[in-house]
Order: sequence, then C-alpha cells, then structure tokens
Amino acid sequence: MSKLYMLTETSKFMMSFVIVTENDQAIVVDGGRPADMPLLKQYVGGRHIAAWILTHAHNDHITGFISEMQKNGGADWDIGTVYYNFPPYSLIDNHDVPDYKYMAAELNECLPAFFEVEPLFHDKAHVTAQGETVQIDDCRIDFLFSYHEGLTVNLMNDSSLVFKVTTPQKSVLFLGDLGPQAGDILYRESRHLLQADIVQMAHHGHMNVGMEVYAAVGAEACLWCAPEWLYNEEEIPDYLKDPAYLAPDSSRLRMYGTRMTRNWMDILGAKTHYVTMNGTQEIDL
Repeated sequence: MSKLYMLTETSKFMMSFVIVTENDQAIVVDGGRPADMPLLKQYVGGRHIAAWILTHAHNDHITGFISEMQKNGGADWDIGTVYYNFPPYSLIDNHDVPDYKYMAAELNECLPAFFEVEPLFHDKAHVTAQGETVQIDDCRIDFLFSYHEGLTVNLMNDSSLVFKVTTPQKSVLFLGDLGPQAGDILYRESRHLLQADIVQMAHHGHMNVGMEVYAAVGAEACLWCAPEWLYNEEEIPDYLKDPAYLAPDSSRLRMYGTRMTRNWMDILGAKTHYVTMNGTQEIDL
C-alpha cells in the first residue's frame, strides 16, 4: 500500500507532498522553498524519486527544487523524471494583455532561475502534456490539465498541472494553484475524469476553482496546504474588496477567501480535512 505525506510548512503556506509507493519509490509534488528542503529530504529518505512533479512556477512551490539544482545539480537526490509545463518566458513581449505589469511580475518570479538550471537536469526533464499517463508501481498518474495559451490574468496559478494519482484503494486529485478561469476550462474539458476520494484544495483553498469543480470531484477528504490564518480566512478578505485588483478581468470577481471554499465543501459533504497547520499529515493510499 502507498502512503501520502502532506508536509507541514517550514516556510509560509508552501506546498509539498511525498508519495511512497508499495515498492518504496517516491513521488514528490513541488517541495516548497529552500527552507523546506530538510523536511522533504527526511520524508524522501534517500528513496529513488521516480517522479518529481512541479505544478507551476511560483516561489512557494519550486524554489526549493531550484536551490537544490543550484547547489550541486541535484546530487543529493536520486531523481528519475521531472514533470512540468510552464508558460513560455516569451510572453514578456506581449504588452496587449489586460494586466501586463502583473503578468510580467509572474514571469520574472521563478522562470529565469528555473530555465538557468534546467540544463543541469535536462536529461530528466519532461514537459508534460494534458492526457499523458504514467504508471509508477501501484500508482497511476493521469495528467488532466496543463498550460493553456491565453490565460494571462492569473498566469502562473492557471498554468498549474492538474493530475490524479490512483492506487487500487484510493485516488487523489491534485489541483495545484488553479484559479477560477482555468477551473472553468478544466471542468468543460475533463469533468468526467475528476472524481476522486481525496482532493488537494486549489491555491491553498482560496481564490481557487469554482464549486462545480469540487462537486465533480466528489471527494470525501480534503488536503489543505494552509496555516491557521489562511485556513480561517474570511469569505471576502480586504485584498479581494479592492476594485483595482479585480478590474482587469471579470474572472477575478469570482475569487474568494478560504471560508467560502470551506462552506462549499461542507455543502458537498466532505467529511475529513487534513490541514498543514496541524503538522505533517500521513494518509494511506
């Protein structure tokens, strides 16, 4: 039987998961920031990492991976394949987007550093396409969503890889940091594939996909990468009341705080909530 570990924050609201398969291989999802690497190493425990999946290029998800490559080319890890699909940096030349300043900041946050170290693991890199399936021991990984052109207003979050890990006993849907606009596309294209026993709450539970996505998933258990303040965030926090922030695109009008998402999950009948504010969570798969 496989085990899933949702690692608690060493750095604020990061996202890091380790799956240990029945044959004692590891699957890593994101990993967090440099400060989170010691905890990640503890749970990987020297195992072969058959898949290191980087959901999207934000600092709380991939700068730990980048730092390990910068340090020694990832020599401290036994990595098989690195899966990712990030927006092209060439988007920086497109000034005709609703919020260019925001998009440019998104492109510059992690992509230059990532592409600088990419040659160090090029032989292990795999740009992942929607529809791909990977089998690792008892875990089947189905990639259900990858970067779509044109989603610029919430660029990096909406480029998140969405994938489902299925074992003979359980299934877990990982939504990365997907927002409402990409969530609409995921729902239209793949709602018949979303059902899972467990769901990782998109974007730490706030400013995320719509309720209809979670209804299609129908999960009994939720994974919240959230410290206490975020898990108990009000439905419409102050930063989501600012018209200037919401103005560039109507999809931003559908961004809500974590309390709204928690209300959705109560309505949908989710029974178990695993939250990183309570420490590292261990779940049998």
